[in-house]
Amino acid sequence: MASLTFNHLNKQFGSVKAVDNLNFEVKNGEFICLLGPSGCGKSTALRMIAGFEEPSSGDILMDGKSIIALPPNKRPTAMVFQKYTLWPHMTVYKNIAFGLQLRGLEKKVVEDKVHSALDLVGLKGYEKRLPAQLSGGQQQRVAIARALVLEPQILLLDEPFSSLDAHLRVRLREELKSIQRSLGITTIFVTHDQEEALSLADRIAVMSSGQVEQYDSPDIIYAKPSSLFVAGFIGSMTLLEAENKGSELKLGNYTLPSSEIVKGKDVKVALRPEDILLADANGWAAKVSQVMNLGPFYSLVLAIEGLGSVKALFPKTSLLKEHDQINVLPNRYLIYHEDGVEEITL
Repeated sequence: MASLTFNHLNKQFGSVKAVDNLNFEVKNGEFICLLGPSGCGKSTALRMIAGFEEPSSGDILMDGKSIIALPPNKRPTAMVFQKYTLWPHMTVYKNIAFGLQLRGLEKKVVEDKVHSALDLVGLKGYEKRLPAQLSGGQQQRVAIARALVLEPQILLLDEPFSSLDAHLRVRLREELKSIQRSLGITTIFVTHDQEEALSLADRIAVMSSGQVEQYDSPDIIYAKPSSLFVAGFIGSMTLLEAENKGSELKLGNYTLPSSEIVKGKDVKVALRPEDILLADANGWAAKVSQVMNLGPFYSLVLAIEGLGSVKALFPKTSLLKEHDQINVLPNRYLIYHEDGVEEITL
């Protein structure tokens, strides 16, 4: 395993800046997710680590030493792609062994390493099968084994589960996290799936337009997004216009406590669905306009006069249905203002 540092890294394609001043560090053994919408630069950043793209400027350091001048085959990295890229005419064994054989290792060493990798990804006994005889999930496990068998210091994964069905994605990411923890290998995982990033990562770099908007733990990114972009991209969030009056915020016909730290007249209030609670007659008058069944919870859309639609998440014991009239209040919210973001808990 190794540490990795992006040192003011940039990549430009003509007039398009695909990666714009990436400047953060990945610690030894960390599992990092680069998360963002399509075209935000996350895959380009990953390809620069692997050596498949050359930076326009800046540097990439591994354990404090630049790797920019190294060709891809000389970098201590291994990459797993979205498409499995297995050789269709080769058996599972030969697909995994190929890279080791290129290194000129003895046959017994290759055999031991391949069988160890197959055990790790749960494919013992599949050595003689061809890729066409495997499911999509099994093929992706072979691709992961092929990368791990080379014993890289850094494992790179570019949306490896995006072509799989939802149930299989969940199972494979659980297995991947278990493998990563057991090996202690530094891992950088590219995804546009926020649930995937939140469940896998030690830290997440949320990217937009080639830049990192926020780099922090999943808990902090979910609880206190540093920008309106992150607030809108991570999880479900209701954003409301508010007028800051110093000690309070005016939202339509209602008010909420503010903070002296909050600057500016016009601000935005951000509400997570789970922070909306049932209240007495002093709360916000709301009409239940939509109810969605999420198993143990109801996901609700509430129509509140002067505020518009507000999302809420209530347990099924609340027994709410469409057109019910209720009163609600947030017990926690974020205020986005000209100097940053503040958290208020009631």
